Amino acid sequence: MNTGQMLLTIGAMILLGVTVLSVNRTSSTHGTILRQTEVGIYATSLATSVVEEASGQNFDEVTVNDAITSTTTLTAPASLGPETGETTTPISTISYDDFDDYNGLVRIDTIRGSDIFTTRATVVYIDAASPNSSLGSRSFNKRLTVKVTGTATQDTITMSYIFSYFNFR
Repeated sequence: MNTGQMLLTIGAMILLGVTVLSVNRTSSTHGTILRQTEVGIYATSLATSVVEEASGQNFDEVTVNDAITSTTTLTAPASLGPETGETTTPISTISYDDFDDYNGLVRIDTIRGSDIFTTRATVVYIDAASPNSSLGSRSFNKRLTVKVTGTATQDTITMSYIFSYFNFR
């Protein structure tokens, strides 16, 4: 083998090495993106389940059995949250009966092989004209905000849902 052939062989080996490293890096990046997507889907599902669960409840504790026409009987803004004896532990025996019981909710879910997720929920009164701002007084509109974070994720999934009370006579 002469010097020219040796240089061609060395060049081919270098080119092969660079190609293998490039393919390996691309494969690793692709796997990371797939993992992040999977974790994002789980977090979105957890947030959606809290929103759907809460939206199936009554508007307020006073509307469980009676219709109301004035906001004065609604739960005070500082008292939003579960009433005494209401709990979500274990999840199969949820005893919440109205929308604002989800204020202060904290759930920790472990998805095997994926991540440990923390779900936090807050409920505030809002004015229909400015739904992104909380209201310090009672109204016929409440906003639920659910945030889900994971131990292996950098992102926080945030979902909001507005629940309004209407009484048709």
